[in-house]
Amino acid sequence: MSTITKKGQVTIPKPFRETLHIKEGDSLEFEVKGDMLILKKKERKSILSLGGIAKGRKVGFGDEREFTKKVVAKRIAKEGLKGG
Repeated sequence: MSTITKKGQVTIPKPFRETLHIKEGDSLEFEVKGDMLILKKKERKSILSLGGIAKGRKVGFGDEREFTKKVVAKRIAKEGLKGG
């Protein structure tokens, strides 16, 4: 059991954090179902997950390079980025 602070913060008990591998800085998603609040760990995306996004396109010259930069930037903005 946890108690909510005046700032609306709650401590997730250590056994739950360990089970879900939740650590400081991780993102959580909230979902309400009836009278339940469901927390889901949002998976971080690795830069390696961007591989293949320009598949079928010639990359490296002029407009193609700009296209690839835009696609990568949009994907990072949408899904986040994790090094390694």
